[in-house]
Amino acid sequence: MKQQKKIARSVWYGLEGTSYDNIAQELPCKDHSSRKWVSIYANYKYSFSGDPHQYYDFIHKSKGFRFSIVVFTVAIEEIGSSDGIDDRDIVILNFVPVNSEEDIYTVLERLAIDPELFCPPWRCGYPI
Repeated sequence: MKQQKKIARSVWYGLEGTSYDNIAQELPCKDHSSRKWVSIYANYKYSFSGDPHQYYDFIHKSKGFRFSIVVFTVAIEEIGSSDGIDDRDIVILNFVPVNSEEDIYTVLERLAIDPELFCPPWRCGYPI
């Protein structure tokens, strides 16, 4: 029986603790003018107000779920020339809100994403 790959405990504890609100990894992108990432957000860490521009749209859409998984691309041109990436600059390829670590692994397996490659966002050039 093959043992399931897992997110490194130190990375997971950073997400579940107070260190950061998301973890990420860059993925291969077939479009050479874009870069692609997957990120897992700890939605429960966000304090939602009535302002729809407070967070990215996908975070607002995952309100009520503990976590969300988002796979998206950003044009390389936007990354290099922008003061900040906003909802208009990202193309969401997959978005799945979930409530447990087990659900995260189910989604990652379905999307063929290696959980062992997640890291804090600043370690993979995460743009948002």
